[in-house]
Amino acid sequence: MLRTVAAKVMWVGRATVFLVGLSVIVALVLGVATTAMGANGDFFKVGRANLASAVSTLDRRGAGPALRLLVDSGPPLAVNSSSKVNNLNADKVDGHDAPLWAEIQANGVATNSSGVTGTQKNPGGGSYQIDFNKDISKCAYTATPTGDSFGEILVFNNGAQSVGVTTANSTATNLVDRPFYLVVNC
Repeated sequence: MLRTVAAKVMWVGRATVFLVGLSVIVALVLGVATTAMGANGDFFKVGRANLASAVSTLDRRGAGPALRLLVDSGPPLAVNSSSKVNNLNADKVDGHDAPLWAEIQANGVATNSSGVTGTQKNPGGGSYQIDFNKDISKCAYTATPTGDSFGEILVFNNGAQSVGVTTANSTATNLVDRPFYLVVNC
């Protein structure tokens, strides 16, 4: 009788080991197969290509950056598109804004510009106002007369978002209408 009981215990033990082993093997095979077949919702694989047909999202909870890229040399990021990305302000990447600028004709019209919201030729000669799309009160202003005649030019702050420019003859005795370039660096 002791022999029968021992044989049954051994049989139950072998069956249990067999079933546990089979479960582990099935789990490993299905887990690897599922990971290999999954593209969306799978883990991001560093150092390997990651293909997905859905948008990937990095959601950072709490304070601090959501992504930090460290490289020994070269650019830390590369893209294959020239499309503008909403809410990505590349002007602020280095902590500085891109310069605001304008090409102003003698009649006060801006023919080319960046950040200009309006221009105005003031009554009389050689007096202009150029308005920008942000506060420029703590920026540096540079103006250069254009065209084939020489003259004097003065640039000054004319409000939080405005610059005043006066253009004069070469002796600075008379204000005269004259085209100029204006650059605002913030």
